[in-house]
Amino acid sequence: MAREGVTFEQVSAAADALVGAGKQPTIRAVREALGGTGSPNTIHRHLAAWRTARPQVAAAAPELPASIVAEITREIERSASAARAEIEQRLVHAQSEAADLAAAGESLEAERDALAEQVTALTTERDQAQATATERAAEIERQAREIERERKVAGEAQVQLAEARLKTESQASQIGDMRTEIERLKVELATCDRARQDAEQKAAVVASELRGAEKQLDAAVKRIAGQEAALAEVQAKLSAAEKEAAGAKSAVDAEKRRADAADAERQRQFEAAAALYARVDELTRTVIERTDRAADKK
Repeated sequence: MAREGVTFEQVSAAADALVGAGKQPTIRAVREALGGTGSPNTIHRHLAAWRTARPQVAAAAPELPASIVAEITREIERSASAARAEIEQRLVHAQSEAADLAAAGESLEAERDALAEQVTALTTERDQAQATATERAAEIERQAREIERERKVAGEAQVQLAEARLKTESQASQIGDMRTEIERLKVELATCDRARQDAEQKAAVVASELRGAEKQLDAAVKRIAGQEAALAEVQAKLSAAEKEAAGAKSAVDAEKRRADAADAERQRQFEAAAALYARVDELTRTVIERTDRAADKK
């Protein structure tokens, strides 16, 4: 914003006050009277206008004879006319130069004010730029801290990822071992199934043999019962024969031999039955042992 200059009225009032105080109304004096404000060029322009508009006070002439006064007046007029012409010419020239200087000064002041405004704008922009730079520096520092924190988090994540990868590899190895163990168990289970099937088949065979042995045992028991009945009948007959005739010793001996033979046959039948019972017990234990082993393998 351009600086507001002093007015003609202010300059006139200051010049009048200086004249009233018996002082010369110079540019410096007027500017000091105005409190040090106002452009010297502006004060000069207003001061020139004030001088032009101010009436000239004629100085009081001393009392002289009329002839002398007339002579002096003529001489003064001649000298004054010549001097006045020269002075007026110089004054016009000086006023023209002063006007040119004032215009140039005002132009320079306008340029100075424009430059001052630019300096103010640049200063404002500089302050804003500094504030922005400060804010950006703070933001960069914050982002740097954030990046550092994220870098730490990323490092920790990499460590955790490496640990997870190692754990996964370990688990994969364990899973591989478990798969191998499962395959082994499947093979063993298949073997156990085959063993169970074999045991079931053998158990069926043993059961069949057991049923056959039981049938044989029943038949042997029946034979032994028949032989015991026959033996009882023989013993009865022997007792009857002993009572009927003591002289039939040869017949009795024969019957005794037959009885001995029957006893021997009975004893043989008993031994066969005992062997059969032992065989049945052995087959039963074999079936139980094979069944238990098949169950343990499952």
